[in-house]
Amino acid sequence: MKYILLSLCLAQALLAPISGEDIPVRARGAIPFWIDRAGFDTPDSLNYGELYLQCPCQHLTFSELNDHQRADYRVEATFFSKRDSMPFKWEKQIVTDAGTDLRDQMITEALSFRIAPGTYRVHIRLKDLQANAEGTCELAFTMPEFDNAAPTISDIQFAHRIDAANTQTTRNLVKNGFKIVPNARRSIATTLNIYFELYGLATGEGRAATFDLAYALLDTAGQRIKNFPSARYRKPGATTIKTESLDLQGVTPGQYVLKITARDNGTGKMTTRQRAFSIQKPALATDPASLKRYYKQIRYIATKTERETYDTLSAAEKVEFILTFWKKRDPTPLTPENEFATEHFRRIRYADEHFSARPGQKGSDTDQGRIHIKYGLPTDIERNPFSATGKAFEIWTYEHLNYYEFVFLDRLGDGVYEMIHATMPGERYNPNWRDQQAIGDQTDPTSLPAEAFSPP
Repeated sequence: MKYILLSLCLAQALLAPISGEDIPVRARGAIPFWIDRAGFDTPDSLNYGELYLQCPCQHLTFSELNDHQRADYRVEATFFSKRDSMPFKWEKQIVTDAGTDLRDQMITEALSFRIAPGTYRVHIRLKDLQANAEGTCELAFTMPEFDNAAPTISDIQFAHRIDAANTQTTRNLVKNGFKIVPNARRSIATTLNIYFELYGLATGEGRAATFDLAYALLDTAGQRIKNFPSARYRKPGATTIKTESLDLQGVTPGQYVLKITARDNGTGKMTTRQRAFSIQKPALATDPASLKRYYKQIRYIATKTERETYDTLSAAEKVEFILTFWKKRDPTPLTPENEFATEHFRRIRYADEHFSARPGQKGSDTDQGRIHIKYGLPTDIERNPFSATGKAFEIWTYEHLNYYEFVFLDRLGDGVYEMIHATMPGERYNPNWRDQQAIGDQTDPTSLPAEAFSPP
């Protein structure tokens, strides 16, 4: 898909502030769209602002152009203060690649402007130039005043995704080396992607060269729901740019506030910035691939009865089963976060990132991945490398689980460890496991008779 900028007319003015509030707005009219905004500091008196727009392409008119489809639209924004108004206009055209149909996709725009600190309202109109249809909305907002004499955080920009930019990246989505696809609704499923800037860090001789950042999830009453571990960074200068992806899997759908706290370790001064967003209830798909993925996520912790029941259900019933499965395991059902689900998915990610797997597998598909997902990190790991007398193996000990042990063998010498013995009831039990550890033995532990693995 190609975005072609036909004309861009940006006016600049100092406007007096009025009152406003900070929430995304949905447009009215024949073309529904969402609008949000964010503000950032600049070296001069006018701050840099962006309007973020999302509009389903199905509401625009596309005409045929050879093998391509084309839509034309205009975005007009008029900023108002008590004393003045100032128009901005962006006129654009979408031309699709040959054979591409965009009508089930989304327009995502970042439209920039310059404006003085203060509070405003802006009237936005999106007009379909082929059908003479339009949608309109009005957004009230405050452009912050950034005090560089102390640490200050810009507005928080929410994004669907953030990647390193390259020469092929659509220019209006690029900021400071990142391609940022705006999330104008500030609505997420499980991952919160954000961009922000931090100003006013103290530099110079005798100043600590680091700063700390911490994130917290609050409910709409300001109560802390979830803390994320703080992190320490080296100062690149008085200003720094940060992107972050925060995992909110397991948090109940609803309205929340993200709070960012920054501390300059050179001066001890702190600053905060917060912004509202929402977590939507995920719409679970019923296609075979999705249902298979949902099952893989619970396969190690579901009971035998639950696994057998799942196989007998229809697609719609399987979706309801998955939702009930997690709800039953929520240790604090009156709080927004399902701590059990959060920890479970954290273990899956850890397994995928840390355990070697064979082609076509993930770390969570391996024996070590399965044990980690079921029981967590062991209290102790005894690592025994390959030697002249035997293959490499590891012994995991879980002291908090009655000192149960799990033995994993690098049977094929490829770095993938298979479980050959465990003292945990119900797991593979083979007190003669050291016979398999000998050089030259290629026995597949899963091929041994079932009685060899009876629990003690």
